[in-house]
Amino acid sequence: MPKVSVIVPVYKVEKYIEKCVRSLFGQTLDDIEYIFVNDCTPDASMEVLQNVLEEYPVRKSQVKILNHTVNTGQSGARRDGMRMATGDFIIHCDADDWVELDMYEKMYRKAVDDGADAVCCDMVIEEKDSQKHLIYNNLFSDDKLMYACVAPISVVYCSMCNRLISRKIYDQYSIEPFPGVNMWDDVGLSIRFRYYIRKSLVINESLYHYNRQNDNSTTRRPVLSRIQEQIECAKKLELFFTEENELKRYGKFISLVKQVAKIDLFYVDLDLWRSTFPETRKDIGILKQCSKWIRVKMQIVAYGGVCLYKAGVTFRNKIFQQK
Repeated sequence: MPKVSVIVPVYKVEKYIEKCVRSLFGQTLDDIEYIFVNDCTPDASMEVLQNVLEEYPVRKSQVKILNHTVNTGQSGARRDGMRMATGDFIIHCDADDWVELDMYEKMYRKAVDDGADAVCCDMVIEEKDSQKHLIYNNLFSDDKLMYACVAPISVVYCSMCNRLISRKIYDQYSIEPFPGVNMWDDVGLSIRFRYYIRKSLVINESLYHYNRQNDNSTTRRPVLSRIQEQIECAKKLELFFTEENELKRYGKFISLVKQVAKIDLFYVDLDLWRSTFPETRKDIGILKQCSKWIRVKMQIVAYGGVCLYKAGVTFRNKIFQQK
């Protein structure tokens, strides 16, 4: 049984996948299982993968390739990869990103040595001409951390790519991506995993490189469809906490998830923004309470809680740091 399984969905990443797989195959941890899910990519991504693999013969026996017959989106690719994984711990990697060469060894050793269910690390946002380091704050209590993953929605708190999780948690609770939810698929996963995980540790090193230069990534999809998937994710998370009899405890958290899920509707369709999750109007102050580092100044300018966001585009760009 391998120590770590790395799940990599592949779709339209021909320009980026070589850098990704070289960082994966060059890992200092030897005992790794690589699961590449070809989600019907129409380009030469898989050919690039195979060519690079020829340069790492020791890794060939560790590579599994699953070829989808129909495109399922990222959520379906991750789901099928999770079902194939046999490692003691599981982590995801997007095929347009890359990792430090000692990332998985450091995370695995931390988990084993300290008896943790999960280990997370810092990240680097890779823009065309700049880098931004995102620090994972390990000082939150569990409840505050639940809020932190959506206030703001930040890739460092919600991504499944900087989060090594014991397969025992996967197996015990049968957690899979919400069907059809590709935008926020990792939000839906990470929040449910965080609910069940009892010991999670942090390595404050920027081990994962999040590439924001790929025009084919999920964030580049049409705005309305992206928002609709976020809203669907919020509904399913509310149902999750309801079934766990925890809605009273996490009610304000769910209200926050709903507000963030629909926030871009304010710029797209104001009537739809008003009619979506109208029950959250009474909790409109939660965004300000739970997001200390974003100073959102809001005025209620009309009946029904229409918000004027003075932070404008800057706020929106920060709130949606997510693939």
